Formats: sequence, C-alpha cells, structure tokens
Amino acid sequence: MNRRLEAIAALVRNGKGLVDVGTDHGYLPAALAISGYGGRLYASDINEAPLMAAKRTAEANGVSNRISFLLCDGLSLCPPEEIDTIVIAGMGGDLIVKILDEAEWCLDARYQLILQPMTKAEVLRYWLVYNGFGIDCETLAEDGGHLYQIISARFGKEIRLNDAELFAGSRFFSADKDLYARHLRRLSARFEHALSAMKGRDEGPRAGLYREISTQLTELERQL
Repeated sequence: MNRRLEAIAALVRNGKGLVDVGTDHGYLPAALAISGYGGRLYASDINEAPLMAAKRTAEANGVSNRISFLLCDGLSLCPPEEIDTIVIAGMGGDLIVKILDEAEWCLDARYQLILQPMTKAEVLRYWLVYNGFGIDCETLAEDGGHLYQIISARFGKEIRLNDAELFAGSRFFSADKDLYARHLRRLSARFEHALSAMKGRDEGPRAGLYREISTQLTELERQL
C-alpha cells in the first residue's frame, strides 16, 4: 500500500467489522486481512470494474474468504449490524457527505468514521460538526508530493471549529505537528494567491469574499 492507505490502516482498531467504501483495487481490506484484523471485512464500489480488481487483489493475497464484495452506491448494501468502522477515502468531501447523508444509521456512536477527502475537506468537517460528530484525531499522510488529510470521527461528541479549522483541521487533533505546520503553510499560500488574484477587481460580491478569505488567512497564520 502507499503511505496514504497505510496512514488510514493505522487508525483502524480491531473490532466487529469494517467497510471500505469506494474500495477501488481493494488494497486496504486485503492488507487488513493479511495483518490479522479479526472482524468482518466489506469492500464496496459503485462500479463493477474496480470491484473485480479488488477481488483479484484478494485472490492474489489468499484472503478472498475474508472479504465480502458489495456492488452498490455508497453504504446502501452495507449491513449496519455487522460493522463498527466505516472507511470512505479517495473522493471529494462533498461526495463523502452525500454518502453519509444517505445512510442515517451511521449517526450512532457505535461507528468509527475514517474519512479521507481529496478535496473540500472544509465541507466534510462542517457536515460532521453540524450533525453532532466529534473528531477523535486527524493525521496527515505525505505521498507523491501531496498532503492527504485523514479524519477519525464519532457521533455524539460536540466540537466547535472556526472557519480556518474547517479547512485545515485543529492542531489539537493533529497527530503530526510538523506535517500539520507544513499543511498550514500550503493552505496559507493558497489563500494568499487567491487574495492577490482578487486585488484590483470590481467591488460588490467579491468584497465580502475578499474579507472572508482575509479572515481565514489570519486564523491560519495564528494557528501556525
């Protein structure tokens, strides 16, 4: 597995069962089966081709009998009573939110959510906070020059995040402070570039957006 998937696997606790949503090649459930995860393992994908690839991965590693494969949209065919861990990784934060919205049964403290948004992490964090989830911890994985944000959350723990923390995560939950500082610097540079591009343009709706980004940049620099 790559570092991103290794970081996700490191957050998994041995338990009742786990579903990997959007499993792609099925590397995560296969690795967990090989490493001795004792619970049930489910690999789901909305498309047949990646699910077939996941089956080949399991067969090549001799763990086909340990993994159940689900051809479905999100969590629609996942048996809630047979799992306690939900992994949704490698897709946009807005799509992760859609999947969770369509599976209201996951709003339960029994389930650990391990989420890795490729984009729109702020949308995902906002949804978690608004829907009563607490964040147990966050970690960052560096792979191929990219920093990936990985969130472990559970229902029933009220938290508050400011606008900058919705984008970057809170340093209090961050497992690696050095990577977190680099993450903040990258986000700050992105916000500075956005502000620079907006300077000199017409006022109106952009003025409010400019002030909002400026405030977020100040908060990011304060956290840094």
